[in-house]
Amino acid sequence: MTLLAELVIQNARLVLPEGIVEGGLAIDGGRITEISKAKLPSGEREINAGGKLVIPGVIDAHAHIYDPNYTHREDFQTGTTAAAVGGVTSVIVAPLDSPVLTPEEMQKVIDVGRKQSIIDFALHAGNMTADGIKNIASLASRGVKSFKAFTCVPYQMSDGALEAMMAAVKNVDGVAFVHAEDDKTIEKNTQRLMREEHRNPLAYAESRPNEAEEKAVKRVIELAQTAECNLHLAHITTRQGTELAGKAKAKRVNVTAETCPHYLIFAKGAMVLHGPYLKVNPALKNVDDVAALWAGLAKGTIDIVTTDHAPGTKEEKEIGWNDIWAAQTGIPGVETLLPLMFTEGVAKGRLSIERLVDVLCTKPARIFGLYPQKGVIREGSDADLVIIDTEKVRTIKAEKLHYKVGWTPYEGFEVKGVPTMTISRGEVIVEERHIAAKPGRGQYLAR
Repeated sequence: MTLLAELVIQNARLVLPEGIVEGGLAIDGGRITEISKAKLPSGEREINAGGKLVIPGVIDAHAHIYDPNYTHREDFQTGTTAAAVGGVTSVIVAPLDSPVLTPEEMQKVIDVGRKQSIIDFALHAGNMTADGIKNIASLASRGVKSFKAFTCVPYQMSDGALEAMMAAVKNVDGVAFVHAEDDKTIEKNTQRLMREEHRNPLAYAESRPNEAEEKAVKRVIELAQTAECNLHLAHITTRQGTELAGKAKAKRVNVTAETCPHYLIFAKGAMVLHGPYLKVNPALKNVDDVAALWAGLAKGTIDIVTTDHAPGTKEEKEIGWNDIWAAQTGIPGVETLLPLMFTEGVAKGRLSIERLVDVLCTKPARIFGLYPQKGVIREGSDADLVIIDTEKVRTIKAEKLHYKVGWTPYEGFEVKGVPTMTISRGEVIVEERHIAAKPGRGQYLAR
């Protein structure tokens, strides 16, 4: 036993791989050194958790927090500050519009992250092109092992290019990360709606129906099965997409799937009230799709929940009331991920606490090559931890959040289960919403 640890947490309910255990843990050198139900060493700092829940730090595996051309919407500092306050200790940054297809482009993003981020971060390459496939091996050798591709505009890849990409991804034991919507279905609907001068927010949801996801998910699963490649399906929104993922898993296809809080909370009818503020890709779907996503999440057909964090300014959104086609697409979500999922999942009896931790922490780490360094409370793992007051109630207000854009689609939502402390590599970075960390402490996670 260590005589004096840097940090000791006592009197906690620890969510361990084997279940919830009452006890504590000791931390040294940024890692968990001891977990015990009984006696622990003294600590330079000791925290009495007061019987609160302690879970691994949340991993948001799909977030657009940085694009050099859109820093007016979000940047590494604001995005990771918001993440940390919400209990997210690692983020996998996805390209928005500026490509990350070469080692040079990758390094530029890493350099900015190392200067600005307050939490650890990894990168997805993308948005993939046929020409970018040649760089997959060199990107993988530098720790980028997931490659974001689209089956629809504006970054559409042909089936042939997707096949070639999947073959290259298999060679590096990486992950093909695919936004799957059928471009022909979207284009046909969009042209008809615009021709008929439908510009209201619900027209956008109508342009991207269930059929678009169903066709594309079916096709990319077939391609991945042929290539024997690891496939991760971005932001599933439909019953059909969920069922296809389940059937593929039953056939032992190497497929995983994610959804997002907005698809679990809002159906497309909410666009009548929220309008362009709920314009997202893929679009919101029907009430029965929301129910199917929750069922899929509970049984493991849907593996993880990410935010697809992609905020726009109020000005970029407001124009959508008159012309939904002109509004920016995407919403902020990284700060509210954990409290919303605890409230809607655990507090409402849809998910156990253990399943919530699997969905937000452990499975994202496993899928994207961060486990067991991240995503689990065990000896030797990084001391990325969140203390949650499961009884505390808070009302979400944009003015209290840390986004640049100053709005949230969850304005006025009452959440139960609030993160009260966030610890990253043994350092308390947020305590009762007070930010104790400085930009530049976040590390790049090579996978």
